[in-house]
Amino acid sequence: MQLRDKFWLWGHPEGRYNAEFGNDKPSRMTPMEGCLYLGVRNVFMVPVNWEVNERQYNKSFKTLNQVGWGYKFHEKDSCHFDRVLEQAKDFPNITCVAFDDFKGFNYYAEDALDQLKAEQDRLHNNNVRRLDSWMILYTNEFGIKPEVDEVFQPFMDQMDGIIMWTWEEKDVPLIPEKFELFKKMTPHNRRMVGVYLYNFGEHKQATGTAVTWQLNWAREKLLAGEIEGIVLHTNTMADLDFEAYDAAVSWMEAHGDEEI
Repeated sequence: MQLRDKFWLWGHPEGRYNAEFGNDKPSRMTPMEGCLYLGVRNVFMVPVNWEVNERQYNKSFKTLNQVGWGYKFHEKDSCHFDRVLEQAKDFPNITCVAFDDFKGFNYYAEDALDQLKAEQDRLHNNNVRRLDSWMILYTNEFGIKPEVDEVFQPFMDQMDGIIMWTWEEKDVPLIPEKFELFKKMTPHNRRMVGVYLYNFGEHKQATGTAVTWQLNWAREKLLAGEIEGIVLHTNTMADLDFEAYDAAVSWMEAHGDEEI
């Protein structure tokens, strides 16, 4: 297995973030093109409230190792999961579902823990096959008020895996400290970390320096067995000649074929 087999793209419909988050350049790169360009072998496909043809995207992902679909659990739209299970009948590389922005804006508080358990049971026990669940969790959403973390812990405990992201690049120096707490909060969960290739949180380009540092750090954690994957965000700026994307491509060219 090569290092790139442990990398995922957090993919969005092409053009999804044109003229948003401080970016004024139009992009046309699709999620599958983003996987090929960045040299990764897995994808989370996240429509972000856009209507998409799931089957067409899944056909484009045929050569990838694993495919997951991401939705916002607080939308309480269970048909999303029904559609993923239906698609999984025809696409054996669909392996998981991601619960995007689960803790954001405290929407999770509106969802009873029993509802999450029911959704988890449906993903694990159905007439297609088991699909795993991944929760998105940002470093600015934990480690601030212990009492809040304590209330949220049962929700984390229900998930198969958690992906730790850093929303604003200014917080990248906090990653090592946050990760140690993250490990304590996820003793029984699988873990991945995400890397933003565009600084969505501060509405500007990410820097190549910050991206390269995160990739080097995450590689060490992966090789040490502390995480099982690294997720790159996203395809929707990848064709705009931004510095951080060039840095990520160069990094993958240097490390992606390492045998692990």
